[in-house]
Amino acid sequence: MRITFIAAALVLLAACPTPDRNRDESTAGPPQTTTATGNPQTIPENSTAMNPVAAPQSANKGAQPPAPAAPAVHVQLTEYAIEMPDTLTAGTHPFTITNAGTMKHNFAIEGPGVQQKLASDLMRGDSAPMTLTLQKGSYTVYCPVDGHRGRGMQRTITVQ
Repeated sequence: MRITFIAAALVLLAACPTPDRNRDESTAGPPQTTTATGNPQTIPENSTAMNPVAAPQSANKGAQPPAPAAPAVHVQLTEYAIEMPDTLTAGTHPFTITNAGTMKHNFAIEGPGVQQKLASDLMRGDSAPMTLTLQKGSYTVYCPVDGHRGRGMQRTITVQ
């Protein structure tokens, strides 16, 4: 029985490859995969659904390239002052409104085709976005909180 066991062990050892001492084991394993294979965009039938393909340039003849995005208009609210540019260009602008004061404030704007204010007041240090499409003309910006406008927290800006 002992000989049978030894013979079986020798057969198994003979079937196993002998490690090559000069071989780099870091490259001996199976190829490694990346998470990209789990990306639904790598499946051809999903790629156009995830990222629609734009029409070839020849099909867009006469079409204007999209206008570059306007830089954000930074508005800073403090006690009874609104700091922002005096003049803006006509078009769509993203606004970033920040309360740099110690009291709560808000931001309202009225002018050609626009009458809008922030949905909620800003507490000290808070910021909020607002996107506006402005036409040429004059606009009044002010703080509609607790009589702040009457205390001088308003100004006129020009859109050209």
